[in-house]
Amino acid sequence: MGDWGRILIRSFGIANWFYGLTGSYLLVDGLWRGRHFGFGPNPYEAEAYYFDVAINALFLLGLFLSGYWLILIRRRGAVFSNYVFSTEILFFVLSSWVSLILAMSRNATAASVGMSLGAVAGIGNMGTVLQLLTGYPVIALVALNLARRHVDRNRSWNVPQPSQP
Repeated sequence: MGDWGRILIRSFGIANWFYGLTGSYLLVDGLWRGRHFGFGPNPYEAEAYYFDVAINALFLLGLFLSGYWLILIRRRGAVFSNYVFSTEILFFVLSSWVSLILAMSRNATAASVGMSLGAVAGIGNMGTVLQLLTGYPVIALVALNLARRHVDRNRSWNVPQPSQP
């Protein structure tokens, strides 16, 4: 039986690529459809939408890069995945919190920005929506850190496995 830590790390590398490809498709599809629909009555919806799309594109780039390193069983893939997934979770929580706080503001401009952020959060975050719906960032953080500890203990990063007879 192979080393479970290496198998788990490589499996999450493949899962990163799956979520990255799916998220890229959904993000590009949303951009394509965005050309054909108008934005709503809130004055800052276009800016909020393109901000969310840009942030999601960066998350997807990080997902592809960490997935590549995880498939190669490199330690930097596990470490970079910690940054990517932690930042995704933090972005989701903070963007929800900020849009709520701003929408409830007495200042008209702040309320408009908050309403705009809230209005486009669903379509603007299409790159990471599947990850968030399945809980992948939390699951990957826990599993990859357990596997990383195991592989660190065995010192088996980038060590070729002997071929089976």
